[in-house]
Amino acid sequence: MAAPLLIEPPARRVELTLHITADSDKVADLVDALRALGALDAAAEDFAESAERPGSRVIALPARSAPLRLDAAARRAYWHGEEITLTRLEFDLLHHLASAPNQVHRRRTLMREVWHTAYIGERTVDVHVRRLRGKFAAGEELIRTVRGVGYQLTDSRLVELA
Repeated sequence: MAAPLLIEPPARRVELTLHITADSDKVADLVDALRALGALDAAAEDFAESAERPGSRVIALPARSAPLRLDAAARRAYWHGEEITLTRLEFDLLHHLASAPNQVHRRRTLMREVWHTAYIGERTVDVHVRRLRGKFAAGEELIRTVRGVGYQLTDSRLVELA
């Protein structure tokens, strides 16, 4: 009897806030250890003395930018800071999905609002979504299929509109 095939779910982004108490002479070592783990951005070196708790230090962490940034005016897309090449329809489709990231976008609505016609087949939308998915990293799912309905972004925090 063959062993069952276990499929791990894709990793999800998790925002974690830590409150750590440490002796003042250990803070630099602690920050170095967190940076080595990739838990701190390089810009986190700016420390500010906390007025409420003398002797403590506050690490100012910059907000992480979304992995996908769309510049609508320039019609450019950046994935983890690298520009990706999109066709006109791919950009329009991605921009439409990103404009209402929590909404499920029906295929017919996408045909009307992105293609500006109702005379293409619904499978055309599926093909364009598949090609669009292929432009991003294989391990990161950006567009979720809602079976029998349409598509939506997996997480609104993944995209930033500029």
